[in-house]
Amino acid sequence: MPVKLALRILVLAGAALLLAAGVENVALLAGSAAVDYWAVEDLKPGMKGYGLTVFRGTRPEKFDAEILGVLRHISPGRDLVLAKLAGAGLEYTGVIAGMSGSPIYVENKLVGAVSYAWSFGKEPIAGITPFAQMVEFVESFERREGMAQGQRLRLPEPIRVGQHTWKEVWLAPLSADSEPQNLSGVKVTDSSSLRLEPLKLPLCGIGFTRHTLDLLGERLAPHGMVPVQGGAAAPGKASAADAELVPGAVAVVGMVTGDLSLYSLGTVTHVVGDRVYAFGHPFLGLGRCEFPLYSGYVHTIYPRQSLSFKIGSPLQAIGVWHADVSTGISGWLKRQPDLLPVEVTVRLGKDGPSRRYRCHVARHRNLTHQLVYSVLTNAVDAEGELPDELTAELVVELELEGQAPIVFRDLFSGSSVAGNRAPPSLYQPVANLVQLLSTNPIASLRLNRVRCDTTLLAGRISADIEGVHLENEIYAPGETLVVYVWLKPYRQPRQRVRVELPLPPDLPEGNYTAQVMDDLSNARYEVRDSPLLSNPTTIAQLMEALAIQTNAKRTQIAVRVTLPSSGVVVEGKAMPDLPPSMTAILGQSRRSGVATLGSALVARETVPWVVQGQQSVSFRVLRHKPFLLEKREMR
Repeated sequence: MPVKLALRILVLAGAALLLAAGVENVALLAGSAAVDYWAVEDLKPGMKGYGLTVFRGTRPEKFDAEILGVLRHISPGRDLVLAKLAGAGLEYTGVIAGMSGSPIYVENKLVGAVSYAWSFGKEPIAGITPFAQMVEFVESFERREGMAQGQRLRLPEPIRVGQHTWKEVWLAPLSADSEPQNLSGVKVTDSSSLRLEPLKLPLCGIGFTRHTLDLLGERLAPHGMVPVQGGAAAPGKASAADAELVPGAVAVVGMVTGDLSLYSLGTVTHVVGDRVYAFGHPFLGLGRCEFPLYSGYVHTIYPRQSLSFKIGSPLQAIGVWHADVSTGISGWLKRQPDLLPVEVTVRLGKDGPSRRYRCHVARHRNLTHQLVYSVLTNAVDAEGELPDELTAELVVELELEGQAPIVFRDLFSGSSVAGNRAPPSLYQPVANLVQLLSTNPIASLRLNRVRCDTTLLAGRISADIEGVHLENEIYAPGETLVVYVWLKPYRQPRQRVRVELPLPPDLPEGNYTAQVMDDLSNARYEVRDSPLLSNPTTIAQLMEALAIQTNAKRTQIAVRVTLPSSGVVVEGKAMPDLPPSMTAILGQSRRSGVATLGSALVARETVPWVVQGQQSVSFRVLRHKPFLLEKREMR
């Protein structure tokens, strides 16, 4: 058999197997759904039925539903059934946040999930996502997901090509990413809008302060999340019967578990074997996800004119949510989610009492950094009102699979970490780092653990750079540049710090500028000046750029003298130490992939303060200095 023909047969065989597997899965789902569900075209205004949801405890209760009509094609492939709800106090509360996913039945056939409503409605009129479309969109997502990840399929019969025999084929993944790049859930409109909106979801926290919950709520508010102070269910509330999900039962999505808990709750629409469908609208519109699936308990309904909501708690972890699509969320029972361990310790004083939190947060490239930020921020915020004069010592370790851990130690002090501003300011750099690792376009990096130790110290040890003076205005190559930096520590007299920077013997003549700053700012300049580090194309370059910034210390003064460009980067390869004429020619080239390689002389001096601010001063380099050049008198 010719090789090309055999390889073509391999590809066709693999594709046929994948198609057959997909058809088999669809048939399996269709066969498992023993309960019939309505096609939207068969629904008529005036049809009456009932819905199921939990108003208190764990047992679903009935409420009445009357079909008002069908809105066809509200978006591509989407219809929406309008229904008027009644009974169980809904005339008083309106449609309730937490009812998302409540199944509606007509003639004991499933219509779909309560999922939309109007704000400030005088009657409980809801939009219902047809269950057929909930299943369709999840299956479509899973088919795309399977193609995006690639599959290894066993051939019915081995195929021999030349000296090789193939018993299986690997179908390569599609090039397109199957998940959204951003939190792209349905955006919430103004409350006065006449648009039908997804039902809001309570964002509940156990062990979270109101301040931290509000911070996270601000970031998730555009996706219909409403911060609600939550709490754990009392002992004895959970039983084996409560862990069994049925239509109308409480469906809880966990985002943070452990010593702190962050979750949202809605309602189960339908269960097919071990497959669970809920909500009827997106959770966060993440596509592929991996959230813990809990059973839940409703303590009560809090009625409000604008938005009534359920106050509930998670009970038992019983599965994992894996798909978050436009028509709802879907998950599997009896499976375990892959979560990121996060451990944070807060200590009051060098030898003072400490408090430790051990949590696990959901993994998702567009969400994990926000959850890590919330856990870390809450650990400090839980200590209560912080003083305006504060210093924080931070030690952070990020464990990466297949890479050396990223560790940084630093001090924070000054107006940005005073009082209630301290928690967000301290941990935003950590969140940014986690986000960078999760979303880098080079390669997938798995974060195995986040550890953070924070020591809060009384008093402020910041110092502002107020002035800079040079010992001389003219230097010869090979001499030492002497810089005097005037610092103004907080509530202390001005201090003068001497920093020495040796100049290379071959330094070209010309005018130069010495920039004085903290070492972290200097590290950012260093990364920016290197095209290989500011726009890395390999994991090694990315890790080097991160190491430069995480190794920098705010308690170091950095004197930086930028040098003339002496090299270029061509298509990712550095060409340093080129003649100035060659550097100029290549740097001005119209050829793509060419960038100038910057360099600088840097000297550092450690001080007992957290340095803030930046100053600069100019000087000249001459090979033949004037013979009588007096030193500048420092005042």
